Amino acid sequence: MPATAQTVRSNRQQAKPKQKQPHRAGHFIKLVFFSTLLVYAASVIINTQAEIAEQKATIEKLEAEIVEAQQENDEYTRLLSDDDEYEYMLSAAIERGYAYPRETRYYAKSAE
Repeated sequence: MPATAQTVRSNRQQAKPKQKQPHRAGHFIKLVFFSTLLVYAASVIINTQAEIAEQKATIEKLEAEIVEAQQENDEYTRLLSDDDEYEYMLSAAIERGYAYPRETRYYAKSAE
């Protein structure tokens, strides 16, 4: 019986090193997986930050256009609220080439 006990012990000792190799391979696979996941997460974060910066620039541009349009609207409101609205509309029509029926417009030409 003692010989059988030694055989069992030797079989157990031989089996332990074989179990460590798959265990190390499992750690390597986990390391590769988490490294890939980390790289992917970092790339997503960087891409998102770039999109946010682009959207902020677009917002600033649109806000500048809004301010410009608001100033233009305020100018038109001021011009139309004056007492000389008829005169303004008449001058605007003349600038655009409109005239009264049977009206002849004469424009001065520079003499060169």
